[in-house]
Amino acid sequence: MEDEQLDVTQGMDSSSGTNYQQAKVIIKNIPTCVVEKKPALNQKFKDLQAAYDFYKEYGRVCGFDIRKAQEKSDISGQTSLKYFICSRSGSSDTKTSRSEDGFEGYKHRIRKTVSIKCCCPALIRVNRAADGGFELRKFVEEHNHELADNDGQMFLRCNRNLTDFHKHFIFDAAKMNIGATRAYGLVSAITGSSENVGATAVDFKNFSRDVKKQIGKHDADMIIQKFRDIQGSSDTEFRFLYETDSSNHLTRLFWADNINRKCYEVFGDVVCFDATYRTNKYGMVFVPLIGIDNHWKSVTFAGALLESESSDSFKWLCNSMKTIFIREPKCIITDQCPAMKVAIESVFPLVKHRLCMWHIMKKFPSKLGSLFCSESPFMERLNKFVWCNHKSPLEFEEGWKEVITDFDLSGNKWLSELYDIRKSWIPAYFNDEPMLGLLRTTSRSESSNFFFNHFVQRGDTLSEFYICYDSAIARQRTQYKKMTHYDNTIPRTISNKGIEKDAAEQYTRVMFYKIQEEIVGCSGDFTILEWKSVDRLKTIVIKDPDDHLNKFEVSLDLETHDISCSCKLFIRVGYLCRHAFFCLGINGINIIPRQYVINRWLKKAVDRFSTLELGEIPDPVSGDDSRRKKVQECWFLFQSCVSEASNDVGKINLLYEKLKVFSDEIKISLGGSGKRLDQEYVENLMGSKIVQEVTVLPPNQSNNKGSRKRLVNPVEKTLGGKKRIARQCQFCNAMAFHDSRNCPEKKKKEQMEMST
Repeated sequence: MEDEQLDVTQGMDSSSGTNYQQAKVIIKNIPTCVVEKKPALNQKFKDLQAAYDFYKEYGRVCGFDIRKAQEKSDISGQTSLKYFICSRSGSSDTKTSRSEDGFEGYKHRIRKTVSIKCCCPALIRVNRAADGGFELRKFVEEHNHELADNDGQMFLRCNRNLTDFHKHFIFDAAKMNIGATRAYGLVSAITGSSENVGATAVDFKNFSRDVKKQIGKHDADMIIQKFRDIQGSSDTEFRFLYETDSSNHLTRLFWADNINRKCYEVFGDVVCFDATYRTNKYGMVFVPLIGIDNHWKSVTFAGALLESESSDSFKWLCNSMKTIFIREPKCIITDQCPAMKVAIESVFPLVKHRLCMWHIMKKFPSKLGSLFCSESPFMERLNKFVWCNHKSPLEFEEGWKEVITDFDLSGNKWLSELYDIRKSWIPAYFNDEPMLGLLRTTSRSESSNFFFNHFVQRGDTLSEFYICYDSAIARQRTQYKKMTHYDNTIPRTISNKGIEKDAAEQYTRVMFYKIQEEIVGCSGDFTILEWKSVDRLKTIVIKDPDDHLNKFEVSLDLETHDISCSCKLFIRVGYLCRHAFFCLGINGINIIPRQYVINRWLKKAVDRFSTLELGEIPDPVSGDDSRRKKVQECWFLFQSCVSEASNDVGKINLLYEKLKVFSDEIKISLGGSGKRLDQEYVENLMGSKIVQEVTVLPPNQSNNKGSRKRLVNPVEKTLGGKKRIARQCQFCNAMAFHDSRNCPEKKKKEQMEMST
């Protein structure tokens, strides 16, 4: 009698307070399925989870969702009775909508929502049995609604479950800047169709959202803890520095691993950096330090995140660079950022600071007029003096003044300012400094920024950003390993000259091809204009058929094989020019003098010439990396089995039966459902611990160039900004132009919680 009375109360839906057993319903459907999956009175279950899983599977087969309902506990607090009901049980809530003029005269959107609840009576009730398990005592089979057909079953909650494979696939795809929706499309293609995924695109997006939510206020702490873990285990030579403001919010972060530092030691003579934007949710500026490796490719020396582009931030960056790398570069190349200029002059007073020529030259049309620059011979004449590497400072100055005078631009203030800073950007002033001709523009940084933007997204947390950055660096290093591997073979020579064969054995393939052009170029119709010989020193003046405007003087010491050329190619970029090779050839020298074989261009330069020792590298076949690798191998093995068996009905049935048995065994051994997206799961996913006591708070939102609000177009301005429609925020219940995710009140509450 007590059970029957409880049946009526359990029919009350907790959200609506409506008694669905007392509602007048029309029975429409009785599900049909095999007897083994159908609930039966007095059926035994070892616990409530087993009863729930059984009824859930019954609902999945029949085409309806279930949910947990009321329960009753005994004196000791143990559950003695539990209901599991159809998800469409109970009645929907009715909410009154606000008036159209409820928000300062603006129209607000009335959300078009539906309710699935229709007072469905279907349920099961289990009671605790004498043996400690549970027994099915009541089963209502009938439903008063249509059951999901074959096309609709994929949208039922019981058929939507993100497995570990799904979660890791979403996470791994994000490393390559593949969003949740595109990741869903890839899984659909892999499994054959959307029906085979077992989840929807919304589930994929919700998982990405929930990961960010779990990171939350621990973001800065997590990335710093990750750096400490790397430093303490996988890379003992990993170095990082960070700084916080007075409120303990992270403001600056700089890092470089052991390979970065080894590359800087060998290739760090010239460093280029330029800020890139829209790489993280805080609007922090990402500044990668870029150089050129022995394959003439861009190499990353370090990365930095800055809250602002102030001179103080760049000073901190330069000081961090000096602290971690110790050795100063010979030259730093930037754009015309005043803050960078102040910082470099303050921290690196002896380092050459070169401005990007491209950034300067592209301003000419806007400063002098696009029509003037395109239709007059002004730019053509000026470029001969600006871009030429063979001009002396005096020749440049005379040429500049001549062009400016001829076009009557002597009174132009902007051109006068450019001329005043000529020593910072004109190649003629860098020809006498070793290796300063490697870079003339920040194109390497621009290219690297474009490269990194293929991996990061604007909404990434710092932890996610670093994982994406690590993926980008891994691809860069894979390319380096590939090119190093190709250096094991000797490229084909064009001529029979011994000096060309010597170059093929010494230099990387890319650099050999550059030097080969110089060697082959010296076989042309060079004209010897003058020949001098004093003791062991020979000097020749030659005319290059490829450069009719200049004469080149080459001096050679026959005893030491010291050689110099007025074109200064070796000084600028570190390998001999065609004029030098011509002089060596006519004097019977068949190998490159070793004083002119620069280490940075040789094969395996990092391994041969870096003095830094690699830290202890973890064994790739042990630990979590091995587990992840096994998961991937199992997945591809499974796909291979499915592909091979798909054309044979007997084989696919056999595969299904074996997988079903194995799946049941795994579920029994795990003793429960799939893993929840809790703190421990996110820690394993991100590879860093979440410390409960926050020591470093996430950065404040920055307002740099790439993070500002969008420009309002003229149409919106004429409407007075009233184009948007107000809607009700579910957090603050106000009619406004925000929702519960970006509600200002919610952000204030989160900041208060973080500060406490």
